[in-house]
Amino acid sequence: MEGKTYDQLVEEFTPMINHMMKKLTIYKDKQDFFQIGLISIWETTKTFNPEKGKYSNYLYRHMWGRFLDELKRRTREAERNAYPSEEFWEVMESPILYREEEDYVKGLCKELSEGETTWVVDTFVHRLTVKEIAQKERVSPSAVKWWRKGAKEKLKQTLFPERGE
Repeated sequence: MEGKTYDQLVEEFTPMINHMMKKLTIYKDKQDFFQIGLISIWETTKTFNPEKGKYSNYLYRHMWGRFLDELKRRTREAERNAYPSEEFWEVMESPILYREEEDYVKGLCKELSEGETTWVVDTFVHRLTVKEIAQKERVSPSAVKWWRKGAKEKLKQTLFPERGE
């Protein structure tokens, strides 16, 4: 390490980067991880203390930690951003699915007024907010809230008659 330039260190420790990527079975985004290895070399030249051991050992531990941190970060990101398959979206876009769902929900709304039924269908089938329902139906948001209140009370009585509410 003493007296070596960054380029000399890169040439000397490139096999270490490749070895570590192979050991961690990194097969995607190899260039990104290679870059992390190069950055590790640069960072360790600034922070290495020769009194605490060999440079190669220090570099190895530092680079290993950087690689693991990046793998963990990518795993967390992939878990957070799980994307459904194309088949899922084709089924979800199916008008038949919405029609069946809407018919089922309307069947539960026999005892409700027209406005209350509109609130239930638009909220649970079409996933609209109170404001969006109000705009669609050309009424005030407070009117939609009254529909919601009435629908909830009547549906509780219809769906849970044993509660006596």
